[in-house]
Amino acid sequence: MTWLTLVNSQKILRIINHLISNGTEINIRAKGEKTIFNSKFIKINEEDTSSGIGEKPTLIIEKLSPEKGNILIQSLDQVTVEFFIKENLCRCNLEYIGISTHPHIGFILSFPESIKIKEKRREERFTYERPEFISVEFSLGKKSKKDKLYELNVLDCSKYGLGLLITQKDFDLLELLHKGDRIEDIAFFATWAMIKVNGTVRHITKLEDGEYKGCYLLGIESPYIIESCRPDSK
Repeated sequence: MTWLTLVNSQKILRIINHLISNGTEINIRAKGEKTIFNSKFIKINEEDTSSGIGEKPTLIIEKLSPEKGNILIQSLDQVTVEFFIKENLCRCNLEYIGISTHPHIGFILSFPESIKIKEKRREERFTYERPEFISVEFSLGKKSKKDKLYELNVLDCSKYGLGLLITQKDFDLLELLHKGDRIEDIAFFATWAMIKVNGTVRHITKLEDGEYKGCYLLGIESPYIIESCRPDSK
């Protein structure tokens, strides 16, 4: 099983808010315990200074089911939380902080520093309607910790591929990439999913007018992404 790691705090916040607004069930796993407990995220405390962890946000979850989980969790330093976003299995490890009382009855957990998302196989297809790609992440080296990670926003998705925005902070890409170059393991972030595929550079075009005048459009082609961008894709 291959997992992708999401560390962008804004993307993590969007995921948690999505889970709260939709009342999505989460699974709580404890080390050494066979029972899987059920709960839900019910609130984000944006700045929780009372917990002794500075201004980091915390999460409140409902009481656990089965009932024995409500006693067990109080003896733990950390739990593993699992949930699904549009059939994508997600997992994160959260610290147990304490009990939450009125008006939100439950338990307080730390906010995730990262979320692991089970990677979809390249041959799989989205099972929901046309995906709205938001951003991509990739590196051009040998996947070492020293490699620069590029995060580019998606400007458009068409039957020809994706158009990625290169702003001034990433202008070094203009020297590193050329038409026909292949980029391995690009992480594509859709509204509530993430996949990893390979892509080919089709063009790098300077934007001469509009909001992004002076920036560049990086055209990436990938058979998987092109298929996903068709209006009738499944």
